[in-house]
Amino acid sequence: MKMRTLRALCALLLAAGACALAVHAYEDETHGAYLRGYPDGTIRPEAAVTREALACVLLRLAETEVPAEPVRVFADVARTRWSYEAVGTLAELGLLPFGTDGWFRPEQAVTWRELCGVLDAIVQSETGRTLFPSLSYAWSTKPIKDADPGADADTPVTRAELARAINSLLGRQPCPDDAQLLAANRYTDNAPGTWYFAELIEASVPHTFRFTASGEAWTAVG
Repeated sequence: MKMRTLRALCALLLAAGACALAVHAYEDETHGAYLRGYPDGTIRPEAAVTREALACVLLRLAETEVPAEPVRVFADVARTRWSYEAVGTLAELGLLPFGTDGWFRPEQAVTWRELCGVLDAIVQSETGRTLFPSLSYAWSTKPIKDADPGADADTPVTRAELARAINSLLGRQPCPDDAQLLAANRYTDNAPGTWYFAELIEASVPHTFRFTASGEAWTAVG
């Protein structure tokens, strides 16, 4: 069965933002943080994205106020759990296709197939398109080719891979040589020179910036 994969998407999007750079070159823009590090000072690039972590990431990416809907209750997501509001709210809105048996399994790793399914659910929902206009537009209109998923479709998505995929979808183009981005690295396990170094800082540090030919030139942090 054919499916669109985010790995193919990331490769296709590497050059996709180049045409828009000149238009935004002299305009300050703002990017919020949607990924968070851990209290021990790590961000754990190679750790798998869990279902509850994905719910929290999506809630932070919402561009309009999330409707005050009843929170869907799952047997394994207690009211005291850190992800309760994000999981329950997005599930009630029909944007998380998990937990149909009453068990959400919040710590279960999200696979590439499941991540594509979540993005499809957002695109196919009027509420999803309203809450995530940029994300849904990008997922539905970027030049993505069908690809045979093979074994990769059921491989867990890592936190670094999620950051790269979301950044690519939203046209967020971090420059690993940017001085302010370099200074903003607060994680002991995010080493300069790794493929994910700038992607994780882009995803987890709010900033203002201007587009340049080499990517984002940060103008302020926070």
